[in-house]
Amino acid sequence: MSQVTWISVFCMCIAIIECSDKHAKRLLLNDPDVVEKRFNQLELEIQNLKSEVVSLKTESQQKTARISQLEAGQSSSGSFYTRWGRKSCPGNGTELIYTGISAGAWYDYAGSAVDFLCLPHDPDVIQSDLRKSVHYKDFLYGAEYQGDYFGTNTNANDVPCAVCRAKHASSTLMIPGKTTCSGSLKLEYNGRLASGHYSYQGNSQYVCMDMNPEVLENGSANDNGKLFVGVQTKCGSLRCPPYQDNVMVPCVVCSG
Repeated sequence: MSQVTWISVFCMCIAIIECSDKHAKRLLLNDPDVVEKRFNQLELEIQNLKSEVVSLKTESQQKTARISQLEAGQSSSGSFYTRWGRKSCPGNGTELIYTGISAGAWYDYAGSAVDFLCLPHDPDVIQSDLRKSVHYKDFLYGAEYQGDYFGTNTNANDVPCAVCRAKHASSTLMIPGKTTCSGSLKLEYNGRLASGHYSYQGNSQYVCMDMNPEVLENGSANDNGKLFVGVQTKCGSLRCPPYQDNVMVPCVVCSG
C-alpha cells in the first residue's frame, strides 16, 4: 500500500473518532440520567454553600456578642477616686462621675468622723426622715481652705471636688511625698498633701489636694466647718535623710 493510501486511511480514522466523540457528547447532554446527576450535584453544592453561610453567620453573631460583652465589661470596670480641689477630672481617659462639694465634720469636734467627703450638688433625702427628731447624731459641714498655702486667695473659700473613674485602670493609689508616678503607674493628678490642723480637736485624714485648686462660687464666707491645711515634715521618728525637716509634703494620685 502506498504512502498516500496510508495517509488517507489515517485521516479517515481521525474523522471517525471525532464524529464518535461529538456524538457521545450529544448523547450525554440528551441523557436524562446524566442531566439528573448534574442537577443533583449542583443541588448538593448549593446546600453546602447554604450550610457554610449559616456557619459563618453564627460565627459572626458569636463574635459580635463577645465584643459586646467585652465593651460592657470595659465600661463597668475601672477605678474610682476623688480629685480634691477641682470641679472636673483630668483629661487622660477618665470619666467624671459627679462634681461636688467637699465636706466633713466640724474641725474642732472631738467625737466626729474623720473623713473628708465629696457631696453631690443634687442630694436626695429620705422623706420619712424629714419628720423625725433625732437626739444622737453628728453634723456635716462644708469644707474650707485654711490659709493660702494651696493657692492665692483661697483662704476661707469653699472647696470643690470631683469623683472620677479611671477607665483604663483597676486600682488607684495616693502616694505622699512624690510628684510623679513610678513604674507602669499612670498619673491621674499631682498636688499637695492636706489634712486637718494638728491642734484641732476633730480628727481628720490625709488627702491629696490638687496642685491647681479651684474654689466654689459664692463660698468665700469664713464659716469654718471641715478645714484643709497643708502638711509639713518633722524629723525625729521620721528619717532625715531622706526627708528634710519642716518641708511641705507633695503628693500624687496614680492608677494602674
